[in-house]
Amino acid sequence: MAKIDPRTVASLLREYAQRASMRGDNPYRTKAYLRAADSLMALSQPLDRIIATGALTKIPGIGDAIADIVTKLYQTGTHPSLEKLREDVPAGVMELFAIPGLRPDKILKLHQALGVNSRAELEAAAREDRIRPVEGLGAALQTKLLQNLAIVRSGETQLHLHKAAALLEHAIISVKQQHPEFSRVEIAGDFRAVASSFPTSPW
Repeated sequence: MAKIDPRTVASLLREYAQRASMRGDNPYRTKAYLRAADSLMALSQPLDRIIATGALTKIPGIGDAIADIVTKLYQTGTHPSLEKLREDVPAGVMELFAIPGLRPDKILKLHQALGVNSRAELEAAAREDRIRPVEGLGAALQTKLLQNLAIVRSGETQLHLHKAAALLEHAIISVKQQHPEFSRVEIAGDFRAVASSFPTSPW
């Protein structure tokens, strides 16, 4: 398989984290996968060059274990552990992670108890009052889901500012590490990252 771009690798790593979280994996580990995915989205150098020079672990949030996963995803477009996780839950269930406040354990419960395999099926279950009677879900979650589904519909084409800010912070760290000659790297304008190299002032 042809090598894939960093955004796709980041997306696969995020899927890996989400699927692992539904399985009940260590939450700190899954958060580490998500942080690493954010760092990949903010790379300032080609991923193939970073892998070739063995510099993956210099990227914020990427240690040896995650570097191995990223390399495998980049080279093949998948990972044996990811494929095993995919056998347990359909791809459409991943849509539910976009709904605010819906924890991985609740997503798995919705899938297992009600056969919910997509956002559309979740909304149908909520509107048909099928979530309320399920032990571990209940009326409060059903009401909250209907509210949050409406929020997602109204803003699904927008990137939340806090998410954009986090990505830019990762980008700044990456640029500083890869270009120590820059004396200042900062966010400016309409969330644009700019880098400048100035001699140190003698005053």
